Amino acid sequence: MTIKHATRPERPGRIRVRSAVLALLTVVTLGLGTPGVSYAQQGTEATPVQVGQTDPANPPTAAPLTATSAFPADSAEHCRPTRAGSKERRAGAAEACVRTSPAPAKSTVAQQRTLAAAAVAGGCDITSPGTYSYERFGYCVTGVSVVYILRDSNGKELGRGTLEISTSATLPKAGTTWSEQVTVTMAAASGEVTALNAKFRAACTTGCTATKTAPWYGGDLTLGQSLSGTVAYSSAPALNSSVDFTTSYKLYVTSPGATAVDPNASWDNPRKIRCDNAVGGTSSAGCAVPSVMPVVPMSATASDPGGGVAAYAWAQNNLNGAWGKEGSPLTRSTNGVADRTASTCGGFTAQTELVDNDSCGDFPFGEAKEGGAAGAQCVQVIPNLGNDEWDTYVLNDAHVLDPASPCVQAHVTPAEKQFADTQLADGFTDQRVIDADQFELTFSLPDTGPQASCLNNPGPINSIPNGDGWFYNTTEPVPLVNQSDPAGGGGQRPTQAQACLGRKTGGGKGTSDPVTGMKDAEAFKKANNLTYGQSRCHLIASILGGQGTSALTRSNLVPCWQSGMNTGTPSMRTYETIAQNMIKDPASGLGANDAVFYQVTPVYKDANSTIPLGVTMSASIQRVNGTTEELFPNVYVTNTYTDTGLYNLGN
Repeated sequence: MTIKHATRPERPGRIRVRSAVLALLTVVTLGLGTPGVSYAQQGTEATPVQVGQTDPANPPTAAPLTATSAFPADSAEHCRPTRAGSKERRAGAAEACVRTSPAPAKSTVAQQRTLAAAAVAGGCDITSPGTYSYERFGYCVTGVSVVYILRDSNGKELGRGTLEISTSATLPKAGTTWSEQVTVTMAAASGEVTALNAKFRAACTTGCTATKTAPWYGGDLTLGQSLSGTVAYSSAPALNSSVDFTTSYKLYVTSPGATAVDPNASWDNPRKIRCDNAVGGTSSAGCAVPSVMPVVPMSATASDPGGGVAAYAWAQNNLNGAWGKEGSPLTRSTNGVADRTASTCGGFTAQTELVDNDSCGDFPFGEAKEGGAAGAQCVQVIPNLGNDEWDTYVLNDAHVLDPASPCVQAHVTPAEKQFADTQLADGFTDQRVIDADQFELTFSLPDTGPQASCLNNPGPINSIPNGDGWFYNTTEPVPLVNQSDPAGGGGQRPTQAQACLGRKTGGGKGTSDPVTGMKDAEAFKKANNLTYGQSRCHLIASILGGQGTSALTRSNLVPCWQSGMNTGTPSMRTYETIAQNMIKDPASGLGANDAVFYQVTPVYKDANSTIPLGVTMSASIQRVNGTTEELFPNVYVTNTYTDTGLYNLGN
């Protein structure tokens, strides 16, 4: 029986990421007594770069991680004398003061809805107004309040106007130019302040160029009106390099028609932006927020060659390392990948009886700094597709699973290894994971719903996949593997065999030597001058997926008479056929998610015996609803020749 490893034509694993609209803060200026509204006159600009490509095949989406930073503006008032002869001075104002605050001012319901809509579109957290919100490819802020106050020479307030600011920008995953949307709404006005004028300028530090510094020209506002426009940036990282930089902003407040000389407020984006050309492979240059952890999704459906993905998901969920989970990120390392992979796959023994073209899938990956643990320390696992779900079985040399194991050796086909490698590489590209970046991994595997208990629950440690179920053999030490050959030394003898048999149970394999007690069986035959045929009996029959052609599966074999315990009436075959008919006959009443739990136990004369006197056999039907029915009761089949009751091989 070969494990079912579904295959299909290879396809790149594109990752669909929700487009996060990012934002930079805007600037505002104020004016007096201007009737009506003047909408922003926009300069010529290019259409913003579109990002977040979607693969037509709809691969899974990694939920973007988010982060926040406090708005860095100084909340103190900044005051200047009003200009002689200006409208403010004629209205009695001696000074104009501006205060920028990360807390929203009171506004009308309509204005709150406007800002809330902008915030949702930009991915901003509207429950924390005035706070920068970040995703891997986006940043934004909403609810920033700029208050303009006029006072007379005695400090008495003559009027005030309040502006609410929201900004957003999206960084290109593939590309190094982007635009930033800026929106200002006049939320309140009183007294002598009836109109505002907003002027804004953007810049950025070394590694970046602000190619469009002003989001609009003009900029007069009256109560309830908004200005909206964009600024733009570009970067040009060299091949195999990256640049980090900061965007910065200046705000000017003046009367309508006045010329602003100095900004009333200025601030920097609290977090750096990075543009790189260092992901590797065929990836082009792109930009991201490096302080937001990238999330690389991996997935496999029932039609994918998903064994590697399933095995790595098992390792993340069952071993203490929890590699790639939140709080346990992996770290990409572009140097030494082959050496780390070779170390983890060191000593790997292919199980070609179980997996066609068996190859080693290492986890943590060699692409991560955390990879490279010695193969001798790894847990060996075999992924298997059963009932359209991916299950993972542990091969641990009969040892108890140690959750502190530092790695996994997965027995996978080359196609399954390549499928997982491609998803990892595409994830690095999609999330712009470069050398020394930490990253998280998410896994998505199908869950078809409830099944019979033995199908739904993980098989025992050291169980082996068998179609949509499994089989499991146990052993115990015996002083001599053959009493007739003391020089052969001690070893193991089979003690029990169990199998979870579903509708998709496959065919098994034959037998091979050495089998404990086989020389003793031949010696018994010779001593009694018998010519009857002997055999290596499968405890889990080959017609039920049982195997016995490798060191891993020979514990499923015991010496027997070919016509006797193996075949005949009654024999093991009698009851094996009952189980086979139940799982294979469409009219048997076994549902697609039901199973047969099947058990065979050798019965020995004493602790030194190498051949059983016979076997006990039992089987029950496990229903998907949790109930159990007896298929056949506990029966005993003797290891004698045919039905004579003679020549029991048991020693």
